[in-house]
Parts: sequence; C-alpha cells; structure tokens
Amino acid sequence: MKDTLTMGTWNVQTLWVTGKLELLRNEIKRFRFDVIGISEVRWTGKGEISGGDFILPGEDTTHNRGVGMLLSARAKHTLIGYNPISSRVVTARFHTTPFKLTVIQVYAPTPASLDDEIELFYDSIEHALTQTPKKDIVIVTGDWNAKFGSENTNWELVMGKYGYSDKNERGDRLTEFAALHSLYICNTRFQQKVNRNQTSPDGVDNNMIDLVLIQMRWKSSVTNFRTFQSADISSDHFLVLYNIKLRLKRRCIKPQQNRRPNVNQLNKNQKTREAYQARLDSRLQDIDSDYNLEEHPAKVEDAIKEALQATVATTKRAKKPWVSEQTLDLADANYRTISLINHTGKILLTVLLNRLKRYLGPYLSEEQAGFRQDRSTVH
Repeated sequence: MKDTLTMGTWNVQTLWVTGKLELLRNEIKRFRFDVIGISEVRWTGKGEISGGDFILPGEDTTHNRGVGMLLSARAKHTLIGYNPISSRVVTARFHTTPFKLTVIQVYAPTPASLDDEIELFYDSIEHALTQTPKKDIVIVTGDWNAKFGSENTNWELVMGKYGYSDKNERGDRLTEFAALHSLYICNTRFQQKVNRNQTSPDGVDNNMIDLVLIQMRWKSSVTNFRTFQSADISSDHFLVLYNIKLRLKRRCIKPQQNRRPNVNQLNKNQKTREAYQARLDSRLQDIDSDYNLEEHPAKVEDAIKEALQATVATTKRAKKPWVSEQTLDLADANYRTISLINHTGKILLTVLLNRLKRYLGPYLSEEQAGFRQDRSTVH
C-alpha cells in the first residue's frame, strides 16, 4: 500500500436534507481521500450509516451540531473502532504503520456561545485524548471557530506564520490548548495562495477556522495542505485536504476453525460412549432442581455440550457438504487440490466412460476423430 494518506475536514453546514449524504459521497468521489471529518452534520442518533462508510454521534432529538467521518473503502478495512463522545466530538482509531492512528473530529461552538459551553467542548476533547493509547499518532481536526492570525511570537512551537485575519479570544483559547497537549496547527505551516489556504471566507476576511492539529513530534509527517473551492455541497466552508506519511494496514483477523464433535464415535467406540455417559451424569447431578422451566433446559443443553467436548474428538466441518475430510487435510498441508471429487467417484466415472465408448462409437462421424483411440486430432 502507499505510504501517504489523504485526509481532510469539511463543514457541510447540514446533512439533514433528503439525499444530502449521497450528494456528499458523489462530490467527494472526485478527490482521492482516505478519511474526511465532517462538521455540522445536524443528524440525530449515533452509530454507523448503512454501508459502514459514515459514522456519527448526533443529538438525541434536536437537529443541530453533529460531527461525523466519511471513510474510503480502504479505510473501512483498517478501522479498529470509534467512540461517539458527544455531538461535537467523535474519535476513530485506525490500524496504520508505524503506529496506530487516532483521529478526533470536532465542531466547536460559535464565538457567540457562552464560556461554559466552550469549556465543556474542550473538556470533551481532553476526555478523548485521555482515552487514546499513548503510542498512537493523534490528529484533532474540524471546525474550531477560532482565529489566530499570522503573528506567532512566543507560539512558534504550536503554529507557523501563515495564518489569516486577526486573533480573537477563541484563538487564544485554542493556542493555549494546543500548547498544553503538545499539538501543532498544521494549516499555518504551509505558505500558499490565499485561495488554497483560507477555509471559510466571510466576504471581509480570509478566515482559517477549519483546522488540523497533530502532535508536535509528527508535524513533519504532514507533507501537504490545501483547500478546494471546487468542492460544492452548498456550504460556505471549503473542503480541506492534507497528506500525511502513514500507511494503512489491514487488520489481520484469524479465521476461526469450524469444528463440531464427531458424535459417530459414540456408536463406534464403547470406551468413548462410557466416558461420555459418566461425564454427562456428573454434570446433570450438579444442576439445581430449583431452576425454572426456562433455565433448566438451558442447563441440560450446556451439560450435554460440555460432556461432548470433553470426551468426543472434534472434526472439521466444511462450509459445503461436498468437500471431503481428505480435501481439508490437503489444504492444511498447503497442497493445491486438483479436484474436489473423491477417489471412489473418479473410479466410478472412469468405468462408466469406458462402457459408454463401446455404444457411442457407431454414432460418431468419421470427421470427429479427436480424443478417439487410434485417431489423430489433426486431419
């Protein structure tokens, strides 16, 4: 797989319109991406959308706020899990190389919000950070509704000098938060044209409020950053994409062997049958007579299963009944099976073909010489 991920964030203003998610999927197809964080979804409910490519934590009843993540097919296979912390914060963890990746998507309250709401928002992010394994690479991305300008004096460790507009109170709060958690604001690291760096112009200022924060020690891993004004979903925010040097790694899930007790041994082997009966009698005696009509049958069933597992050998069960035990053994020995027909079937087929040849010969024309005894395949 490639060593660079393409990730991003986008404030779509709302997906609470019939077919808006499909429009988002269709629009984003034009851009190569792995994970896109979505802000201001305005959906209710939590979990995965059908298909598993979109996850969200929404409000219980009201259609406001909301964040989510749109995953590519490649990213879906590497998703370890996600945690919908609140309607403003969601985290997702991915299996990547050299370390696992945790992405935190946020949607900050507007500058007009009360200070208590702002503090509650940052508390949610800190809660997400405390739940993240220490070795993970952490990216916090989304609409922060904060302005911090281009002046980075005394803040060189957390931001570059390519910001826009003038710093506001929310910008001060963000830079303090970044310094406290050793995060770097990636947007300000790259000098580009205004139309490739601004994220939400308001007609007066070239604002940069849709931000990407990464741990300071990994900031050099972010190799490119830009916005795309051509992405259109009726929003006054631009799509933000950035590249990071990481490799997605498909999770290795070991297939479970499908086995079941070979109950035929109870009929064929006297010792096995006696051992099974003794084990079962012992387990049945342990069942309390006070169990009700629903619990008692379940306990008896458990006793039978345990007795079988303890005394009767198991056999591999193929998914299709026509695959023989011999075929499964050959597969375990790393042999390529030539045919799934057992040896008895092959012998019977050969006998039938030899008998049919004597009767079919007179009905075959002279021109049909191929694969007939004493006849060439070429005229």
